[in-house]
Amino acid sequence: MTYDIFKPHWSRYLGPNSPDPHKDKYLSHDEAIFSSPFGPFPPTPDDLNIHELCFPPNNPLPEDYPLFINAVTEEVVTLHSFYARVCALARVFRYDGPNPIGLGKSPVDDKEDGEILALFSRNHLHYPMVAHACFRSELVFGGISPASTPYELWWVLRKMQITSIMCHETLLPVLNEALKLGSGDGDNLPLKLKLNPQKVIVLSDDPGLDTVSGHRTIESLVREGSHLPERPRKLLGGNRMAYLFQSSGTSGLPKAMMITHSNGYHSGMQTLITAVQAACFAGDEPLTPITMLGVIPMYHSYGMIIWILRVNMIRQTSIMLPKWDLELALKSIQKYRITHLPLVPPLVRQLAQSPLTEKYDLSSVLGASSGAAYLPPDVAYQLAKKLPQGAEMPVPSGYGLSEAASIASPAAHGIFGLEPALPGMIGYLLPGMQARVVDPDTLKDVPKGGKGELWASGAVVTPGYFKDAKATADIFTEPGWLRTGDLVMRDERDRIHYLDRLKEMIKVKGLQVAATEVEDTLLDHPEGLVRDACVAGVDNGRGDGSLFVRAWVVLTTEGQKQAEETVSKKLHQWVEGRLSRHKWLTGGIEIVDSIPRTPSDPTTDFWKNSRCPSAADREVGLRNVDSDDVYNSVELFFEFFFAHVCLLTQLAKVAYPDCGVVLILALRENIARKMLDLNRENGKEKLLVALEWKKKRDSLSTQVLIA
Repeated sequence: MTYDIFKPHWSRYLGPNSPDPHKDKYLSHDEAIFSSPFGPFPPTPDDLNIHELCFPPNNPLPEDYPLFINAVTEEVVTLHSFYARVCALARVFRYDGPNPIGLGKSPVDDKEDGEILALFSRNHLHYPMVAHACFRSELVFGGISPASTPYELWWVLRKMQITSIMCHETLLPVLNEALKLGSGDGDNLPLKLKLNPQKVIVLSDDPGLDTVSGHRTIESLVREGSHLPERPRKLLGGNRMAYLFQSSGTSGLPKAMMITHSNGYHSGMQTLITAVQAACFAGDEPLTPITMLGVIPMYHSYGMIIWILRVNMIRQTSIMLPKWDLELALKSIQKYRITHLPLVPPLVRQLAQSPLTEKYDLSSVLGASSGAAYLPPDVAYQLAKKLPQGAEMPVPSGYGLSEAASIASPAAHGIFGLEPALPGMIGYLLPGMQARVVDPDTLKDVPKGGKGELWASGAVVTPGYFKDAKATADIFTEPGWLRTGDLVMRDERDRIHYLDRLKEMIKVKGLQVAATEVEDTLLDHPEGLVRDACVAGVDNGRGDGSLFVRAWVVLTTEGQKQAEETVSKKLHQWVEGRLSRHKWLTGGIEIVDSIPRTPSDPTTDFWKNSRCPSAADREVGLRNVDSDDVYNSVELFFEFFFAHVCLLTQLAKVAYPDCGVVLILALRENIARKMLDLNRENGKEKLLVALEWKKKRDSLSTQVLIA
């Protein structure tokens, strides 16, 4: 294996103002704006292209280094072949090249119209290759969830103003159904469908196919491009739009978020700067090769950083799983001696709690990390106990948004004199970031130790939402400062503590209650009575907008041994002894068998409402839900992450504009959605929606009655 080529030149990731991890100590302070202990980003050219950062000109590549390996088929993509295929595909993607698909010039920003290619596929060995071909050919693309239904796909195609699409062959039926929905003329959605049905490119698992269903395949285009000469040209990047993400925003309906080349390569550099600084601090040079488990979706910002934005920037081999399979993941860890596990909370929990984990050799694992959602500290410790580093090194959880992919994470203990970030903390700001903690009501900075909304600034922050000036204005109350929508606390050492989502805050007599704080208190009962907990605000019936705090709890085996009345009394006493009066469970405690839950919690919110109808004139019912193990899959997690509740709400309003408030819950994997009945009851419109979906081993049927 040729490793010498990869020896890092630290100057590539560190600039003249980068701190020395041995000599320099980070000094916390009381100023409202605080910065990363890692200092600023190194200088980069104003027009740098993401692809050019990953593959600098005249940089030799080893022919035998494995970049991606398919865990199922064992197919290998080497770094050398990856680059050659990227160059070939980019030649036929160029709007001013041979261009067999007829692709046009892409917009520089959302003030322009132009060619935007959708990438609609599950994780695939060649997805990163297509993305880099887009960077190299200056073709803007938009990543779309492969679990989208036709309606969801139709919405995203319109929101992103997609004009062409790369579609995995298994998803062609979904695309065809979406196209049947038409352009959207006559409804009140702001943007119409622009996709040209003749500009469909198929990503096939059979590399020998030139066409599928009459459409050219990616492989056929690579073959065509490999016979074309390379035309020397300056790649453009910088503040030009590079790609679009699906995002729910910090609140509200799903949006298309713009990411520039500058946003992208700075996001990719952040983790490398921290890794290089940590290696320097530990005396490890060069950085050792790593082998990663590949389960995080590539269309998501988390996966984009790992699989696409860092290609060739470190020695990384990725073992790709097309979809989450616990036993296949464990077999792959053992077989390929995987060293790093990038995960999301449901997968951390599954690895931590499954008896299968004990059957495989995990001794190669040097580290695991979690991102995309809050990781409960107890789960972080549970998995750490099964890994070589042990419980003294709980699985760290990074923090970021689609709007700013990476904002903060734990740092190596002792570097820059930093104290460790304990579970439950976000950690320290990542390189190049600045932050403030702001009162969401007064918009004034709060002092250390106070609770407020985290505002972030830095080169990774999005310029805004594509063709949605109002939504952009909502997240940038002050120029350059992104409102994250997350409630945090900054401590004396400038570590950031995550508390809750602002939109999930409970207000009791004008005072804020973070649901996670009460949930953690219930879970921490000294007798270990509670296995799972869910807390929400319920209507106090007075019409003043104030709420009661209510909890739903699932008991442990120990809790089940005691009478429910006894358990409830003990939990009330425990909460009242630990928390302020306005956080007490005045709305009561209900003991339940299970809590349908995803880390971003749209299901839980809906379920909470169904368990305790408000005193207002409305009804919300949720019945016949079998939730055992329903949400323990990475596909479902990321589906809920993109707030399909909001999407379907908008679609329902279009279909039935005379309805009152319509809220539809989307339960994923092959959803079949039918509008069954529109009734009038007590003079109010109500929509009955049947949502059905099937999994290989499970089936779930849900009926939701919404006012």
